[in-house]
Amino acid sequence: MAWTVKLQDRALTITTEAFDAFIAHFVRDEELLSRMSESWWRDIFVHMIAFGIDPTEVIDAVHDVEAGKPNSDVTVTEFKDESLKALWHKHYFSARYLPANIFPARGRYGLNTMVDEILDPVKYQVITPQAIDELAQAVATLPVEKRNVDGKITGKWVIFTKNDGKNYYLGLARTISDLQQDFDL
Repeated sequence: MAWTVKLQDRALTITTEAFDAFIAHFVRDEELLSRMSESWWRDIFVHMIAFGIDPTEVIDAVHDVEAGKPNSDVTVTEFKDESLKALWHKHYFSARYLPANIFPARGRYGLNTMVDEILDPVKYQVITPQAIDELAQAVATLPVEKRNVDGKITGKWVIFTKNDGKNYYLGLARTISDLQQDFDL
């Protein structure tokens, strides 16, 4: 038996045996596995193949939820929208989301302006390692840190529900509209 997921540019097909081997590679705890839906794993597989997301980044967020630990992004949150009230989400972050967290703070010409200001020939007649470090901090590190402090870090959500003190993992989503589409709400 096999299943196929249709993406914009191609279709992904995987056999049940290969899918089971994929799952076993990442989680060996049978009790935890029993609370992870096939849809959840299908989302992880598709995100790995189509978008280059490392499944361990998602699984690490689940381990944080299971341990009751917040991570460096955003903690576990219950949806406020009435149609999603029984669902919770936990952010996970991947390096793939860095551009979405860096560029919004810059505006259309912000990067060029920043490079011109930091590498100003009056300030640095020669581009030094110190100048490169200052530019790297301003371009990549500071915007991500600011978005994190402001609670605006962009990533994906691990979607789950709670029952009898246990979490049941349902899928991945980026926005409420993604979630509503995935669950046909």
